[in-house]
Amino acid sequence: MNPNADKRHVIDTVFVICLLLLFLLSALTVIAIGASIYKKNVAQTSENYSQRVSIAYITEKVRQSDINGAIYVEELFGKNVLVMQQTVDDELYNTYIYDYNGYLMELFARADLNNFYPQSGQKILKIHSFDISQISESLLSAVVTSDNGVTERFFITVRSESAE
Repeated sequence: MNPNADKRHVIDTVFVICLLLLFLLSALTVIAIGASIYKKNVAQTSENYSQRVSIAYITEKVRQSDINGAIYVEELFGKNVLVMQQTVDDELYNTYIYDYNGYLMELFARADLNNFYPQSGQKILKIHSFDISQISESLLSAVVTSDNGVTERFFITVRSESAE
């Protein structure tokens, strides 16, 4: 029996095991880097979600209600509130969009009701704050601060003419 042959087999086995461990370490590193990138992308997407959705929601509600002076800003609950009027079965109703307790809220109520509470509305989206003002008869300015503190100002054009 040749003693050198046994040593060569042990070295071959150790080399294969080291190569396998190196491959395993490389695979785990690639997985860890991929998971880190994925986590950052999910966090960034989540941050942008509330900002984009709140802007899109408010803009779309204005577009849906854009009928001859039916959109205006009013002060309720000590804040500026977006009010959109519509007629349902010959009754005048208002849709109010405002912020309350960290949420963008929507309340649909008869226009002649004056004694409702801000918590009566439906929670739409978690935000930090919402403010809206009417710059002119056909232009609204809105500022939304998302839950993570990013503030976005946008303008909405009311395309229909006033009912006056």
